Amino acid sequence: MCHGKRAATALLIVLLVTGCDEGGKITQDLKSAAGISRPLIVSTAVLEQTEVTEPIFVTGTILPLRSTDIAPLVGGLIDEIYVRVGDRVEKGDPLFRMRQKDFEIKLSRLVNAERLAEAEFTDAKRDLESATALRKKDAFSAEQLDDRQTRVEVTNARRGIALANLAEAQKELDDSTARAPYRGVITRRGVDEGTYIPSIMRSERSVLQIQQIDTMVALLYVPEVHLQSIELGTAGRVHIPSMDQTYESKVALINDRIDPKTRTIDVRLGVLNPDYQIKPGLFIEVELMPKPRRGILLPPNSTKGLGSTRYLFVVEDGIASQRQVKVRELNDGSLELLNDIESGTTVIVGKSIHQVSDGTSVTSPDQSYVDS
Repeated sequence: MCHGKRAATALLIVLLVTGCDEGGKITQDLKSAAGISRPLIVSTAVLEQTEVTEPIFVTGTILPLRSTDIAPLVGGLIDEIYVRVGDRVEKGDPLFRMRQKDFEIKLSRLVNAERLAEAEFTDAKRDLESATALRKKDAFSAEQLDDRQTRVEVTNARRGIALANLAEAQKELDDSTARAPYRGVITRRGVDEGTYIPSIMRSERSVLQIQQIDTMVALLYVPEVHLQSIELGTAGRVHIPSMDQTYESKVALINDRIDPKTRTIDVRLGVLNPDYQIKPGLFIEVELMPKPRRGILLPPNSTKGLGSTRYLFVVEDGIASQRQVKVRELNDGSLELLNDIESGTTVIVGKSIHQVSDGTSVTSPDQSYVDS
């Protein structure tokens, strides 16, 4: 009888100790012995569709909006140059002048030639009128009348040639003074006064160079892989390191030609330069900002591996399932998921991914686990 009481007392003590176990170690050990395992607590995140903005970073060069080498339209001796390098000019301002005397002499000669042709034509018309009146009175033969008509036509043609030559001489005199084709700045001077320059059609030398720089062009060579991401109007930031200045702009031109050697495309943005502080030829760094697109960005520390092929753990019904995924690293270091994994999928993140394996039973801190 006493032996039975001792056994009952011992069993009661074991039960009391088990119930008072603060850390649950004895309980867990008992469960383990019974084949019951507690899920591993892990950190998780839910994949969601979001707007993905991937800036494109390229370098380039600042160019003037327009650049023109000015040569004389007519050949001759340069008599005077009115501008120097660095001068600002307006459209129509005189830049340089050829020696005028040569053109004035030619113009004077052709003025007199035109007068002579006009007088001959007037005389021929008067003679024809007289011959026509006499012909009506049978005092003039038909052949004589035809001769008078022919003379009128010949002198009229000579008058036309004289007028054309006169207009050409006047144009040459006007063109002997070169004028600015647009508002700009003189950036180069090639010759000095006293230099003989053939006409623009025969000379490879320019007297001056003018550039329009109140609006500059940011010239970029963008890799062809970004061709589908940019369009006219795509926003961009043009940074000039030497000036420590950044300018907001938009894509104004996309060339249709791709360079087969560099696999790049010519893209241009406009940069306003009203104070002429930006100089042609400056090095630039440009950030193009294509329109956002829909995609899934993986949470930080959610994958294992390197490169474009990685592994992550998807949680389904409390079980970790290892998946191979394709990813693309964006410029900011984040990873875009390329696999067809649906939005709303739960994945393991943080240090937990190094503690689980395929098939591990898991739970997250916000999920309750009830001992059975």
